[in-house]
Amino acid sequence: MWFRPWVEIEREAVALRAYQLAWVPGLLQTESYARATVEGEGLSPDEVDEMAAGRIARQAILRRHGGPLYIAVLDEGVLRRNAYGNRALMAEQLAYLVECAQLSSVQVHVVPSEVGMYPGLGGPFTIAEMRDGTRVAYVDSQAAAQIIEQPADLATLDRRWERIRGEALPRGSSLDLLREAAASWT
Repeated sequence: MWFRPWVEIEREAVALRAYQLAWVPGLLQTESYARATVEGEGLSPDEVDEMAAGRIARQAILRRHGGPLYIAVLDEGVLRRNAYGNRALMAEQLAYLVECAQLSSVQVHVVPSEVGMYPGLGGPFTIAEMRDGTRVAYVDSQAAAQIIEQPADLATLDRRWERIRGEALPRGSSLDLLREAAASWT
C-alpha cells in the first residue's frame, strides 16, 4: 500500500503540521467518523474495516512519550458538515476533537468561516519535520496522493501553511469554537 511510507514518516517525525479543508484529520478521527469518510468510496466492508482500523492505530503517536508535536488547522466547515444526517456521529467526533485539542502534544486551530477565500481552499496537506531537520510533505487530491520531498515544493507548502495559519484563530479561541460546534450537534 502506497500510504505505508507516510505512516512511517509520521511515527518518526518530531512535528507534524496538517491543514484540512474537508475532514477532521485522520489522526484526530473517531472510528465512526473514519468509517463515514471512506464508506462512500465503494469499498468492501473489509476494506472499510481495514482503513478505519489503520487510522485509529496511527493515533497512538499523539499519546506516546516523545511523540510529535501535532498542529492541525481546520476549515470551520469541517466542524459544521453533516455526516450523512448522523448527528450523534458528529457529536461524538467533535467531543473527541475537543479532547484531543487539549493534549499537550496537540494544537488545533480553526479558520473561521467569515474569513472567506484564503490559500487553504487549494486542498489539504501535511508537513512532517524529522529529527535530522529534513522535511517531507503529504499532499492529497481527488486523483492521487503523493509524498513530496523536493525543497522547492516544500518551500511552497511552507509559505501556504504560514498564510493559512495566519487566518486561523489562536489556540484558545479555536478551542472555544470547537466546544460550541460540539454542543451544536447534541
